[in-house]
Amino acid sequence: MFAPSPFKTDEKPAALHSTTLNYMDDLTSEHITPNQVGSTVGDGEDQHLEEAACCDAPIPINSCKTPITTPESNAPSKGRKKRSWLWAHFEEIIKDGEIRAQCTYCKGDVCGNSKSGTTVMKNHLVRCKRYPPNIDMSQTLLSLSQSEQINACVDDNVVGKKSRKLECWKFKQDESPKAFVPTKGKKKRSWLWGHFEEIIKNEEIRAQCTYCKVDVCGSSKSGTTVMKNHLIRCKEYPPNLDMSQTLLSLSQSEQTNASVDDNVVEEKNEKLEHWKFKQEESQKAFAKMILMDELPFRFVEREGFRHFMSIAQPNFVFPSRWMVARDCYNVYIEEKKSLRSCFSMCCSRISLTIDTWTSCQDLTYVCLTAHFIDQSWKLHKKILNFCQINGHSGDVIGEVVEKCLLDWGITRVLTITVDNASSNDVRVEYLRKRLQRWKDGTILDGKFVHMRCAAHILNLTVRDSLEECNDSISRVRNAVRYVIASPTRMQKFSNCAKQEQIESKHHLCLDVETRWNSTYLMLEYALIYRKAFNLLEISDGGEYKAELTKSLGVPNDNDWDCIKAFVPFLKIFYDATLRLSGSLYCTTNVYLQELVTIGKMIKTKCESSDVNERLMAYSMKKKHEKYWENVDNINLLLYVAVVLDPRRKMQYVRWAINDQYDPLKALELNNKVKDTLHSLYEHYTSQQPYNVPNLYESDTTSKEMESFEDWHDMVEAEFERDVGDQTMSERKSDLNKYLDEKRELNTGRNFDVLGWWKKREDSYPTLALMARDVLAIPVSTIASESAFSTSSRVLDPFRSSLPPKMVEALICGQDWLRTSHGPLLLEETLEDIEKIGEDIGERPGFGVSGDVESANCMVW
Repeated sequence: MFAPSPFKTDEKPAALHSTTLNYMDDLTSEHITPNQVGSTVGDGEDQHLEEAACCDAPIPINSCKTPITTPESNAPSKGRKKRSWLWAHFEEIIKDGEIRAQCTYCKGDVCGNSKSGTTVMKNHLVRCKRYPPNIDMSQTLLSLSQSEQINACVDDNVVGKKSRKLECWKFKQDESPKAFVPTKGKKKRSWLWGHFEEIIKNEEIRAQCTYCKVDVCGSSKSGTTVMKNHLIRCKEYPPNLDMSQTLLSLSQSEQTNASVDDNVVEEKNEKLEHWKFKQEESQKAFAKMILMDELPFRFVEREGFRHFMSIAQPNFVFPSRWMVARDCYNVYIEEKKSLRSCFSMCCSRISLTIDTWTSCQDLTYVCLTAHFIDQSWKLHKKILNFCQINGHSGDVIGEVVEKCLLDWGITRVLTITVDNASSNDVRVEYLRKRLQRWKDGTILDGKFVHMRCAAHILNLTVRDSLEECNDSISRVRNAVRYVIASPTRMQKFSNCAKQEQIESKHHLCLDVETRWNSTYLMLEYALIYRKAFNLLEISDGGEYKAELTKSLGVPNDNDWDCIKAFVPFLKIFYDATLRLSGSLYCTTNVYLQELVTIGKMIKTKCESSDVNERLMAYSMKKKHEKYWENVDNINLLLYVAVVLDPRRKMQYVRWAINDQYDPLKALELNNKVKDTLHSLYEHYTSQQPYNVPNLYESDTTSKEMESFEDWHDMVEAEFERDVGDQTMSERKSDLNKYLDEKRELNTGRNFDVLGWWKKREDSYPTLALMARDVLAIPVSTIASESAFSTSSRVLDPFRSSLPPKMVEALICGQDWLRTSHGPLLLEETLEDIEKIGEDIGERPGFGVSGDVESANCMVW
């Protein structure tokens, strides 16, 4: 708070007027810049706010906070007009037949006669305890004071005893040492010279701040404006110091402290910490919330949020939506710098995925994602770029990806995962040639750079099968839509289910035709209530049948039988897609298992006694072999990843290949896998000459041999060096030792393969480097939320309307900030909705799930 110096009669009124405004700044806890003094807020306030948000200018003070000092006096305008500024704080009254000036704050009156002048009024205002600048609004702090007292006399020596006590303390400007200006020449009349000292620097008069020792122009010709502006910004000036007390808060932090049965356990740690509200940190945290939760920038203007913040933290100053957008972009820039630093220190190779998106304006975007395992064996997935491209050709996209990689400083790539579009073959080939020119850009001449998206192949297989059952699925879909259209129909259907004694926790839900996982759930739940649909047809008075006849008709027994035979195939593809499209766990080592499982199921169904199942199985087998029969299209690193799984190793690979292919193809593929495994290991061995010793390196050097005096001793030493207690066949490499050791016990899906390699990194140093790179390869280009879509991925209208740079900032920023990237499980979401209905006292009907898309909170 400003400490006013004693007023002089010859002091200018403007000086005290500016001082008063600064005092009112302290009272309102808001910062008033010099440009805002005397500004008014009228109808154009919103326009000023918008201009301030765009040009980083300070936001004007709210209209409800006006300065107490006004240019007009409240005194009656009798006779000559009162020109002194002091009459703004006094009111002219008549008391005992004499003209008096009554203070508007303490109601005390002084002489107000024009003949006596205004000095007495000015002196009263300086002493007035209710005058706002004189009110002490600062908080007191607790301090530990020490005092010495003579309490005893020991051996004629006076012993002093120190006593300590807690006292209330606050800073007082009057008690602090003041800087006095030398009285040379004309006397300094401005109150600002109480905070500056006149010095001579480079033969120029300067004004040195008594707090931060910074000097500014002090010439009388330049005025005191520069001194006042410095005092406002001075961090050492007592009124600008943050003297507020901190509060105690109970903070919670989750830390990974233990591993139980190979499952990571997170424990919550609570501790008391000092906390203090900070506007900058709160505003930055709000920008992160906008990014992580995909909220619009206008969220800051919503009435509900403002009401909540007025209760939770009244000191929070609401930024404009333009300022929120700028804060979000600044957060993106900071996170990008941090991630680029992480890549510069990363020793492992990066596996990439490339995917394309389309906006509502038919603009094409390419999404480049990096997958890698860090030194602590943690798998990471980071969206590097989401940039707009001009055209779909392979060369255009390849050039854009190359530019992005150079911008990030990524030069060591293992694989590039893309879908099965023909244009992807061109772009991957372009990138492979470019990577070969970079130093250590690829391994084994880029032979295994191209990785085909397994989830996309499964999606194509299911889409072809859906077309064969399209009529039966459409009839069931229309029946479900009819039932959930109104509460009355749902109640009738519920009565039919009770009569048929159908008890199930699942309820009818309508699918989204472009997402086959929702179609699978709709058909699975509808099969449960097959008898209820048949009963509704004959007990509804013909309304149900008449309504469905307008389209394709009521589902008959053949339709239900076809659906019954089709659902088991959808289920196994549904489970496989969920597992292969995960991003927080390794997927390369489970790919072969899912492929074998699907093949086993199809082979078993081909021998089924049910005609519908058998026909469906033969149809599915043709589509499955269409994508997997050609062994030349399979990236052999997928088999290498299975070998690096300690539960399976080479034995599982040989068994799976022999089971899926004929003997000639199986023999050819087994040899290819074995050759690739050893070539890959030799490459990593050659890259680590200083870390991995040569197996045949001499333990005894030639200099040590020359130290022997007896030739017989030297011969014996050479024998022990070359043979020792082991034969050459027993001197194994890391790879051979790993393959010969017993496989780990398979504990199910909870087995942590990365945790296993982390514990044995020292035992297999070269093989661990290879495992860190290979196990990070993704077999799917898209997350599980989009893996079931049979249509192209489209940006929502909100993002489509933004500039390309802001779109990239929102998408990448969200991916970098969010800590929970788990797959979206639709079944759990529906169960949660049903539980909410029960908690609020409403019994969920059969259509409470409604549209699956509404329950499935899609990211895009």
